[in-house]
Amino acid sequence: MTITPSPSPRSPRGVLLVHGAWHTGRAWDGVAAGLRARGVAVAVAELHRGSLAADIATAESALDRLTDGGPAVVCGHSYGGAVITGLPPHKVDHLVYLAAMMPDQGETALGLLASAPPTDLTTSMVGDLAGTTTIDPEAAGRLFHSQLGEEERARHAAGLVPQLMAPAHQPTTSAAWHHRPSSYVVCTEDRAMHPDLQRRFAARATHVLTWHSDHGVFASHQEETVGLLHRLATAGRPTPAGAPSA
Repeated sequence: MTITPSPSPRSPRGVLLVHGAWHTGRAWDGVAAGLRARGVAVAVAELHRGSLAADIATAESALDRLTDGGPAVVCGHSYGGAVITGLPPHKVDHLVYLAAMMPDQGETALGLLASAPPTDLTTSMVGDLAGTTTIDPEAAGRLFHSQLGEEERARHAAGLVPQLMAPAHQPTTSAAWHHRPSSYVVCTEDRAMHPDLQRRFAARATHVLTWHSDHGVFASHQEETVGLLHRLATAGRPTPAGAPSA
């Protein structure tokens, strides 16, 4: 009798996390830790490279550092959605947009924002839209993290950095979501990116989720974000021995 050995368990897909405007990769600390605790390899892109093309190249370099070696789950928050949209489709398994830009070819982030109802973001930015802006520290916590406690709001607000605005003026030249499956998370309590604009983006996505979240969904809905990304990273693959289940 011939016994066919069972296939070896495969590791989960890697996950790339891409932050939004005025943020840094530290915004993902909680989500990254949660995924790594479940056995998922994580790469975090650090943007602010001066142009949309440079930010996409930076994200692609981070993607290439993932140890899985195959297509990865890529997740963008806010402006980070424009970045993941420009990644090469053959390197992407699934795109996840968290209250994120989901532009088509020829669209710009600022143009899309201007096409939607105004939000508190308009009055919270300080600086020149043609140069560099910051977020008013008095408004930052309420703008991005209205669902967090005061101490957590202050901690996240303290991590914000100035934002070069050039990338937001530059059109998208390719859209990976035309070629790869995607999930869009609409955040209904968002004060920075109007939920109506998010719903327009969601109509482009393969799957749509609606969370009653503020803009800083990675913090206020950290466990839900980890759960979503973990499910996508392990979909269709056996769970390695000893790895925690979803």
